[in-house]
Amino acid sequence: MTLHKKIRIGIFASSQSLIDRVQRLAAGQPDQIFINTQGLDDAIPPALDMVRNGVEIIISRRGTAHLLRENLRIPVLSFPHRSLDILLSLKQAARLGRKIMLPVFRRRLSGLEPLEELLGIELVQKVYQDKASLEQAIGEGRREGVQVVVGGSVTQQIVASRPLEFVEIRTSDEDVAATIEDAKSIALTAREQKATALRYHAIIDAASDGIIAVDAEGCITTMNATAAATLKREPDGVVGCHITEVIPNAPILPVLSNKQPVHDRLARISRERYIFNYQPVTLEGDVIGAVATFRDIGNVMRAEHVVRRSLSRGLVARYELDDLVHASPAMRDVVNIGRQYAGTDSTILIMGETGTGKEIFVHGIHNLSRRADQPFVSVNCAALPEQLLESELFGYEEGAFTGSKKGGKPGRFEIAHQGTIFLDEIDATPEAVQIRLLRILQEREVMRVGGDRKIPVDVRIIAAASRDLSHAVQEGGFRADLFFRLNVLRLQIPPLRERQEDIPLLLDHFIRLLSERHGLEPISLPDEYLRRLMAYNWPGNVRQMRNFSERLVMNCSLRCSPDTLEVLYRELIQYGATRTAPEKAPPPAAALKDRVKMQHLDSERAIILEALEKCRYHKNRAAEQLGISRTTLWRKIKELGID
Repeated sequence: MTLHKKIRIGIFASSQSLIDRVQRLAAGQPDQIFINTQGLDDAIPPALDMVRNGVEIIISRRGTAHLLRENLRIPVLSFPHRSLDILLSLKQAARLGRKIMLPVFRRRLSGLEPLEELLGIELVQKVYQDKASLEQAIGEGRREGVQVVVGGSVTQQIVASRPLEFVEIRTSDEDVAATIEDAKSIALTAREQKATALRYHAIIDAASDGIIAVDAEGCITTMNATAAATLKREPDGVVGCHITEVIPNAPILPVLSNKQPVHDRLARISRERYIFNYQPVTLEGDVIGAVATFRDIGNVMRAEHVVRRSLSRGLVARYELDDLVHASPAMRDVVNIGRQYAGTDSTILIMGETGTGKEIFVHGIHNLSRRADQPFVSVNCAALPEQLLESELFGYEEGAFTGSKKGGKPGRFEIAHQGTIFLDEIDATPEAVQIRLLRILQEREVMRVGGDRKIPVDVRIIAAASRDLSHAVQEGGFRADLFFRLNVLRLQIPPLRERQEDIPLLLDHFIRLLSERHGLEPISLPDEYLRRLMAYNWPGNVRQMRNFSERLVMNCSLRCSPDTLEVLYRELIQYGATRTAPEKAPPPAAALKDRVKMQHLDSERAIILEALEKCRYHKNRAAEQLGISRTTLWRKIKELGID
């Protein structure tokens, strides 16, 4: 539809004088005028034909206009009958007779009594509803002695067959021209409204949700294509029906009466389940209707999955179990068990000393599982303080705490939905977080910090610890119920000192890998030197070996001299001795303030730094050595500005 094409106007006028004036006024104008000589109910069929042929607005006499409005869905205007027009017509009729009849449509006109005295006439008003009742009214007037009839073109046609005089109520040229101009303006406005309505209908029909709008009584006014297809109903067929006729038990009355929306209401349509939302529509504080939107649960879950996949983009497992370099039977058995565990969805607890390759095991198990194409999310439970760890794992709602992100933030469990979450250093988890982890393991639901709704999650949990969790349970540092939940499938990775057969393979692998990375020729180690390395206990396991291999490659890149190898070996065993020697920690009763007194130090900073360095910045272990709680250690670090 264009707003600039010619306006098509239909005009009903059976009076030749009115037809002549309309044609004269419309001459030279770009609009299209269609004239018909029918009136009253006889005008309804040709008016319907006009509408079908694109007529946008109709003008007629007053009675005909009323009847057309009741049968058409386009605007209908009437030529005005002003008081002066009636007065002039009655004055003309008084010259032809003293008893004058004025037919009026559906109701009598008031205030005409003074005209009878002024003109010296007897005025008879006869009410009519249609053409038939008009003929009957004129017949009655004739029998009552009426001499002159004043009216419009249909009245003129009826009077023509009777011995009565007729005077037309004439509409001035100015009023005819003004009515045509009003018709043009109204037609243009109707075009704009129709274009707007079509745009809105296109928008709601494009929506994937079903949309139903109702009025203040709950009766349907609009239904989009999705709702019609879901309900298997024609949109025009349900307009005017109460919404409960198509959606039983719809809570529309509380929404309309209380002005309160209803969110996430589950309901069935046929055998399918849908999520409904109801929103009241208000105008100046009064409810004028409501809008119901609904979506089937399958679409909700698919959309949620797409969002979670988008959030987890880049969170992928990088390693395979084949990346583990080994030849020892002990390691081969553990790798084979890992492959078997990958075929299940059960929770796995992996234990092994630091540097033994726990993370590679987790990555490899995920990549062999049915969840390989889904998110892989890793969290180091020892790297964050309790409050941050809680919000990182479980997410938070908007306004949950100062500085919280607008709109809230999904936690790692939500992001890992349908994938795997790796909880590294699970033994460092604070007790409050342990309780929430236990609930997730039991119910597979997560609640955000500051939230009040449970979000279902489908995740496989793999936890790792550098020490035996059963000992942590006995010491009271780890909840027994959480340990039993985690300890479903268990992998114990042997340290490097218990699989000496793997040491030559790993050394050769790292030397070749790092030499290639730095663009150097791989070095060859003497057999005696290799035997010494195999006898070493490697407290840092594979991670320590990799770092040592890089020192070998970088220091021996020019020539691999015995002296250089000896220096590197002594550095290695010196490090091992300092790391493997038992640390003399003060008795638990010796709190931090007592140690300050014992060592005659003026500052706590040096003691805390010393403990952190000895424990490789593992705060739980440092707190144990200092004889203080983990929370106190965090506070001291912050107060003393330790980075």
